[in-house]
Amino acid sequence: MLAVRQVSPPPARVRVADRASLRGEGSHLRPLDSSPSAVVLPSSGAIAREEMAFAGLGLALKIAGLLLALVTLTKLALAHQQRLERHGEIQAVLQLQLDRLTRQKRELDRLFSSDGHQVLFRREEQWIAPNRRRIIWLPPDSSSPP
Repeated sequence: MLAVRQVSPPPARVRVADRASLRGEGSHLRPLDSSPSAVVLPSSGAIAREEMAFAGLGLALKIAGLLLALVTLTKLALAHQQRLERHGEIQAVLQLQLDRLTRQKRELDRLFSSDGHQVLFRREEQWIAPNRRRIIWLPPDSSSPP
C-alpha cells in the first residue's frame, strides 16, 4: 500500500476578481479552487519498484535489439557467403569460355594464314577428291519386296 504524505499546496496564483470579465475575454480560463487539496506522493519503495520495472523494460528492449542485430548480421553473412560462391562459379565458367575463345582464335588465325588451306585439308580427312562423287549406301528396306 502506498504511504500518503501531506504536502503544502502550491503557491497561490493570481486570481481575477471579476468572473464576468473572465467569461467575456476567454471562457477557457476558470478560477482556481479556494480549498487546498491533499497531494499524494508515492513512497520511496514504490519509486524503487517503478525504477526497477523501467530498468527491466529497458534491459529487455536492449536484449531484443541485440538479438535482432545478431540475426540480421547472420543472415547478411550467409548471403555474402552465397554471393562469393556464385562469384567463384561464374569466374570459373568465364575462364573456361575465355580459354575456348583463345583456342578458337588461334585456330582461325591458322586457317587464314598462308598455308591455311593445307592445315584444313590435313585436319579434314574425309574430303572428296576432285572429279569424284560420294555414294552413300543405305541398308535395304525390310518392308519392300526383293
